[in-house]
Amino acid sequence: MEIEMRKFGPNSRASMNNKLKQYKLDVEIIQKEMKKAIDVSSNFRNYQSINQNDPERNKLLQIHSSLMNTNDTIVRSTQIAIETEQLGNNVLTELNEQGERLRNANDQLDDTKSALYRSKRILKKLSMG
Repeated sequence: MEIEMRKFGPNSRASMNNKLKQYKLDVEIIQKEMKKAIDVSSNFRNYQSINQNDPERNKLLQIHSSLMNTNDTIVRSTQIAIETEQLGNNVLTELNEQGERLRNANDQLDDTKSALYRSKRILKKLSMG
């Protein structure tokens, strides 16, 4: 590029020279960024390979798995408790209804008893008199 710039006049050469310097700076910056990215990638791969064999990491993964299983168990237990509570409420409601029917039947039985007693007295009076 520098050789080709010599073909142009001094005004054009100065403008092209500035652009060439800027392009070279841009290329250097990009090369530095690429080198950093490669280093970071290499470090990450090293970190991953070290971490995969790290007993502390494995222990943490086991603990995390255990916590997740415990959480699932708690969620299922909570659901079962809610269903059991709903079932208990339904049973209580039904027992209250049955109790009310029994009280009504007892009241009817008392009424029938009273009616029989009165009928008996009336029949006695009729037979005596």
